[in-house]
Amino acid sequence: MNFKIFNASVFIFIVTILMTGTVSSFEANNPKLNIRSSFLKYRFEKNAEDSIKGKLNKSPVRKTNIGGLFISPSAGVSFPVGTFGDYSNSGVIYGVKAELAYSRLFPFIFGFVYEYQKFPGNGEFTTTNSLTQYDTKITSIGGSLDVILNKFLHSNFTTPVLMLEVKYAKITKVINPLPINNIAIPGDKNLLTYSGGLGFTLYIFDLSAKYTSAGEYSNLSFQVKFHFPVFKF
Repeated sequence: MNFKIFNASVFIFIVTILMTGTVSSFEANNPKLNIRSSFLKYRFEKNAEDSIKGKLNKSPVRKTNIGGLFISPSAGVSFPVGTFGDYSNSGVIYGVKAELAYSRLFPFIFGFVYEYQKFPGNGEFTTTNSLTQYDTKITSIGGSLDVILNKFLHSNFTTPVLMLEVKYAKITKVINPLPINNIAIPGDKNLLTYSGGLGFTLYIFDLSAKYTSAGEYSNLSFQVKFHFPVFKF
């Protein structure tokens, strides 16, 4: 395991938890930062209200629809899974996602995602094959669907979110020096990947874990994501 990357991911996690209290106070005085949280809270309360009115056979007098477009940068650490881990260590992952949240689409949030991952070569693999560098870089773009689960998992502290993604990935290798023998080293590749995971919203933060199925390049990622509103409607 790459301990520098592991320690960095632990540091990011601790800083995020410590900042949550500060952000809570800051967010209260900055309505623009509160759009996404308001959207989630509104839909949760709206479901409860509709259930009560349904039991009383009464119809809502007024319906309110809210929504917004968000930009969500993220960063974290990825761990190679299966045969990928035989020649690669854990690496970094960062990206950005554009999200569309609208009350009429509840509990779904649609998005467009870009991600970049870099996995350094496993020490044993590079030494055995006389390599000084063996990096695997994965650049991905695609669509995402977040499903808000507060209807099923109630919490006053956070909002659980199921995350699904389908992405087109371009995988490239940086190898030094170039091997002169006939060792079997996987080369560059393009493929379609599928990701699924679970996240928890804490104000403008998300803490999440997801598994990406990408054949011999499958990996498990832990990320911190930040939500910033572009505009609301």
